[in-house]
Amino acid sequence: MKDFVQFLLTKVYQFKAIDENYIQTAFELTVVDVNYHFPDLTRQEIKHRITTNSNELGVFLFRLGSVLHKNDQENLKPQIHWLLKELCSCEIYFNNEISEGFYIIHGEGTVIGSRNKIGTGFKIHHGCTIGHKKNGGGNGSILGNNVTMYCNSSIIGELTIGNNVIIGGHTMVVKNIPDNSLITQKGELLIRQI
Repeated sequence: MKDFVQFLLTKVYQFKAIDENYIQTAFELTVVDVNYHFPDLTRQEIKHRITTNSNELGVFLFRLGSVLHKNDQENLKPQIHWLLKELCSCEIYFNNEISEGFYIIHGEGTVIGSRNKIGTGFKIHHGCTIGHKKNGGGNGSILGNNVTMYCNSSIIGELTIGNNVIIGGHTMVVKNIPDNSLITQKGELLIRQI
């Protein structure tokens, strides 16, 4: 993975090298994320998916940026942020706490704003947003375990989303959601227990 990250960094203006230990830690975290959903994939297959810009690249770059954030490597984070946006069309802030099982499916246009706490098994599709009601203010949302956001859905505000929640495509969530809910929107927000 070190050679691959060095290759990626050549695409960054005045890049700074990243310690191999941070890269390896990010890879190990990504393996755990991917195996949560696809337990039969080998480490080599996951590495291949990362290096061929499959869904796993976005997860790996988020994990790498998060490792740098947790180790106070502020000067190295902007280049990973740029790569995440440039190669995966995602903007995910590294101060989010996202548990194992994080998976991005066709991440183009995906934005996860800052200071969110997200449980295990989180899946997010393209065009989704987890954001704040105003720039720079407030805490993020709290998402439980096994939450799935389908394409072009949004969570806006400081909300609590329960466990085992499915947010349907093109749905904007602006209020707290209980466990075991399916959320859709046709005019008004519809919440069904599953």
